[in-house]
Amino acid sequence: MVEWQIRSTISVVALRAAICHDAEMTDRAAHTTLNDPAQLLQRGSELLAERGRAMALQLVERARAANTGDPRIEQVCRILETHRVPRFHAKMLEDARRNRAYRTAIEALVPGRRVLDIGTGSGLLAMMAARAGAASVIACEQDPRLAATAREIIARNGFADRITVIDRPSFQLERGRDLSGGVDCVISEIFSDNLLSEGVLTALAHARAELCTADAIFIPEHASIEIALASHPDIDPPLADVEGLDLSPFARHFPLVQTIRCNNPRLHLRSEPQSAFGYRWTAQADPALSADSAVELISSGGEISAIAQWIELRFLPDVIYANGPGSEDEISWLNRLTPITRRGSQAGEAIRVKNWYCDEHVMHWEA
Repeated sequence: MVEWQIRSTISVVALRAAICHDAEMTDRAAHTTLNDPAQLLQRGSELLAERGRAMALQLVERARAANTGDPRIEQVCRILETHRVPRFHAKMLEDARRNRAYRTAIEALVPGRRVLDIGTGSGLLAMMAARAGAASVIACEQDPRLAATAREIIARNGFADRITVIDRPSFQLERGRDLSGGVDCVISEIFSDNLLSEGVLTALAHARAELCTADAIFIPEHASIEIALASHPDIDPPLADVEGLDLSPFARHFPLVQTIRCNNPRLHLRSEPQSAFGYRWTAQADPALSADSAVELISSGGEISAIAQWIELRFLPDVIYANGPGSEDEISWLNRLTPITRRGSQAGEAIRVKNWYCDEHVMHWEA
């Protein structure tokens, strides 16, 4: 019995020693990770690849605290903070026309309402809502890195007691737990160059069904995809002759649709625009997740080589934002060009264009 107790005591001591040794090794490894730029970059990249963005953010915060003023650690932290954060955020926030349209609608519609801002990013629209007199504002952001920054910005501007930031996507919110029974206003800016590819249709349909009261309004309330005939000299990928070799089959690995800035002087419209699709959210039914349409575009004459596409957002009857070709420099969204057979056209010639979208993808082609 005594021998068993002695052996048991030795085993417990050995186990405790092993645990302490493992903890010491773990602490040492953590210390090395925080202070070695290569290991910090490797571990942070692993966390981001594993969708561990919250843990990557904690790693960045600890590394900064442990290495104040170290330029290598700081630059690694910036790499991890910017990984897959689209650069269009900066251009979008500098888009004065966009900001004015949202502010005008928010000031007219939001006072007294319970607001959900989907995809808050910097927190700008949530702060506009709080400033305009919203009864409450919940802002959700799926990237915890951006959510943390939004909280900092909101606090810096004096709205911390009026805006709650939740670092989850809207489809993970619950009406009772997160929204005190539901909201009666949804603000969103989850649009893309083709309007749909950030998942706006499914996100707003979910919000209406699961997060909103029956009389909820949406800002913006309406959007459309606009198209026109166009000419651009560089629409065709230049792969037919490279160093005397035909590389044209490689073009299949490039996107068919090309994007350009809407103030590009080399893009010329050859018809009046038509709406390919329209979507209305302040209504009783959600837009369909897939649909097709056909429109006739009447050529103004001259060479045609593409179908130009842009978006239009309608906030109020007299507040419209669009990024049509020829818009000024500050517009954040790009125009999209779908190639068609390059050729001359006659003024008055009708050219039939078919259109189709499915969830997040939009397509146009000549019928």
